[in-house]
Amino acid sequence: MNEIAKISVTGTTRRVYLYILSSRNPIGVRDIWRGLDLSSPSLAQYHINRLLELRLIDIDQFGKVQVNSQKKLNVLQNFLFLRGKVVPRLVIFGAFSLGILIVYILLWPFNGDFRDIIVVAFSLFSTIALFYEAYNQNKGLR
Repeated sequence: MNEIAKISVTGTTRRVYLYILSSRNPIGVRDIWRGLDLSSPSLAQYHINRLLELRLIDIDQFGKVQVNSQKKLNVLQNFLFLRGKVVPRLVIFGAFSLGILIVYILLWPFNGDFRDIIVVAFSLFSTIALFYEAYNQNKGLR
């Protein structure tokens, strides 16, 4: 059973968690320090210790950290992990809406009547709104 952590993880601790989450293999303290350009390895260790206390990550026998698969942060439910990148789910819906708009414009005979204007306006508005919300979600992670 997967638990959803009701824990507030913000700031640098969230950045460290996302960095660990996006790595494919367990990583060490110095990898996190270099990857996030933190001021010192001890700062990276401090945030790792906070995540360990919350049981969001585990340490393997080699001292490397990885995400605890039993717990997930609630804030990450609206994101996908594609090739080590955190991508808002709304990007997928925005791309689908944009694809419909492009197919409609290219393949449908555009007469400029009321139906065409409504379809293009609705699709354009939906696409812009979805990408804008995806941008805000992504900005909220940083």
